[in-house]
Amino acid sequence: MGSVAALHTEIDNPLDLIAGAQLLSENGPTSVGLTPAAVRAAATRVFLVERHPVASAGLRSVLTAGPGLTVVGSSSDPLRAVEAVRRVRPDVILLGRGESLEADLATVLALRGCDGAPDSRVLLLRRAESTAEASRILFAGASGCFPLDLAEEQIIGAVVLAAAGGSVFLPAPPTARIPASGLPGLPVLPGLPGQLSEVPPQDPGLTRRERDVLAQLARGLSNAEIGRELALAEATVKKHLTQAMRKIGQSDRLRAALYAHRHGLAS
Repeated sequence: MGSVAALHTEIDNPLDLIAGAQLLSENGPTSVGLTPAAVRAAATRVFLVERHPVASAGLRSVLTAGPGLTVVGSSSDPLRAVEAVRRVRPDVILLGRGESLEADLATVLALRGCDGAPDSRVLLLRRAESTAEASRILFAGASGCFPLDLAEEQIIGAVVLAAAGGSVFLPAPPTARIPASGLPGLPVLPGLPGQLSEVPPQDPGLTRRERDVLAQLARGLSNAEIGRELALAEATVKKHLTQAMRKIGQSDRLRAALYAHRHGLAS
């Protein structure tokens, strides 16, 4: 295997990744739209980029015990990992915590760049300290993050959800103060105030249907999928979502989904 063996890479036969779009769940894969049959239908191939051998061994043990998960390689060096993931093309890359968030986001760009594995999903092994930090992680091309102190079933669920096309932030990040000029590496978005203040869902007068749409949005569903779940036309879903986002003061789908989780609409 030559240089691949030097990178501690074990190549398995490629398998199709699961199609899906689940978002921000702490309840495991089946509670957000993935049935047990769908999880069994395809294996998720995982590559570990972790500097600490003990953490890497622990992750490997947890993941290999999960149904439908296979660890196809690992590297302790993020730079050398770029070549490894290009060869192996994993479904999900778990990136251990580096010196700073900025360094980790730069590694994400390299891993998913043209010299790496552009189609792989990357999860950072750290907490998102705020919704602003979660936005930075998504803008860099990662699919979310979680710390290593989660329960084993939550780690497995997070990997499955990322492979299914969703974004995963465990635990859900709190709101944070954001300077009017924005944060480094994150463009200033229209409608985002310097102080993120929000009203609870009962105050802005959300209708039952608007609450239903927000709950489905928090599952990571598209407008078309929400329409199928609620027996609504896609245009009607869009209208309800637009009205709900205006009432709760959230400027995009990500912020609306995070709002729904913070206020228990997704439960």
